[in-house]
Amino acid sequence: MNSIKAIVWHLVIVVAVTYLSYSFRLDMVFKDVEPIISILQNTSAMIFTIMGIWIAYVYPNAVLRMVQPSSVTAIYSDEDLKRVRLLVGIVIFSALILILLLFGVAAKTFITKTIAFQQYKSLFTAIGLWCLLILIYAQLFCIYAVIASSMNFIIDLKNLNAKKRLSEKLDGKHK
Repeated sequence: MNSIKAIVWHLVIVVAVTYLSYSFRLDMVFKDVEPIISILQNTSAMIFTIMGIWIAYVYPNAVLRMVQPSSVTAIYSDEDLKRVRLLVGIVIFSALILILLLFGVAAKTFITKTIAFQQYKSLFTAIGLWCLLILIYAQLFCIYAVIASSMNFIIDLKNLNAKKRLSEKLDGKHK
């Protein structure tokens, strides 16, 4: 049932993005979206950095395994493996957003000089706006994942601390 809700949610977002792109295609110029591109670049770099630090701090063997694959073994529980995959997935997803922004801005330089762009400017603007809005949605997903994984980490630490205190009480070591 959750996957159906997720599909419906994503479809609603795609329809909304398509509507906005079509509606504002005639009014939008590159100067209007430059701040958005800058924010996306900075956010992507921030997520890339934060999640890299999380991985290095929480799972140092995972980082050592990437650098020295033959000399380090990294064995994790299923839960830790899921968390490492999530963290690495967020880094990869955010890096892909940065790559797409780079290609999009570079392509814009050349596309705007073509005859096809001059003839179908509103179509190209709508497509560019659609792509930018989808990247914003993807970046918001990454931000959500960063916040959620950080909160899960805090909750896990709190639970471990509570288990430790309970164990100390049961063992008679607590004052």
